[in-house]
Amino acid sequence: MVNLINQALRSRDVRKLVEPHLHEVVWDSGVDETSEWVVASFEDETHIQKLTSWLKSKGVSGSTKVILIDSAWSELQQTTWEALLKKSEGYFKQKHMLVVAADRSWVMEYASQQIIRFGRWVNVT
Repeated sequence: MVNLINQALRSRDVRKLVEPHLHEVVWDSGVDETSEWVVASFEDETHIQKLTSWLKSKGVSGSTKVILIDSAWSELQQTTWEALLKKSEGYFKQKHMLVVAADRSWVMEYASQQIIRFGRWVNVT
């Protein structure tokens, strides 16, 4: 089983464990059956509530450890799903990023256009 929280792993190690397998992700449905993307805007309370509800609907345990990865794979940040939910606006700052479960069972991608998608790996190796 993959453990991305291993302190000996560097950014490039995590990249080698995640990036080549992104094509294996099965993305959840988004706003309709033709897209896996949903709006991830913080412009008003309605948008924030919709995003929060969508994130909570993923059924991820609050104690799940996650890795936040910037688009250059140069900055890794560790947190928990619960902390991410509580401060999602602080994490999603209109820059592309991946959020990966420490066991690489699922991934969430945020794009700078304020859209987000969530998917799971079918076979975690």
